[in-house]
Amino acid sequence: MQRIYVLTVVTLALAAGVVLAQSETDYQSWMKTIGATNASLQKNLAAKDSAAVAADAKKLEDTFKMVEDFWEKRHTADAQKFAEQAEKGAAAVAKSAMAGNLDQASADAKAMGANCAGCHMAHREKTDTGFKIK
Repeated sequence: MQRIYVLTVVTLALAAGVVLAQSETDYQSWMKTIGATNASLQKNLAAKDSAAVAADAKKLEDTFKMVEDFWEKRHTADAQKFAEQAEKGAAAVAKSAMAGNLDQASADAKAMGANCAGCHMAHREKTDTGFKIK
């Protein structure tokens, strides 16, 4: 009976490790998506392409929601708040762009980016091969 208990505990621990590793892999992918989409957003703001800005902002909003959920599962309140604020910022960018107010969309994008910087300072560590989550 004790063997079954130990085997169950070991199996659950290994499964939790796999889930955590997968989550961090997903997280890294989301960060790359955010970086590329933000670059596109900035390019489209400069080109004054409201529809493209709104589409980029919506993609950012959706991705920040996944980031927020990631940090919520890790019980990391400050990072969760940064992601939530970035998500709201992306929604504001989309709303401003859809209204044709690209000056406001640009200001909203700048405010959104401040949340990225705050979270990176608190929860990202540079390594020899890139970055890791603190």
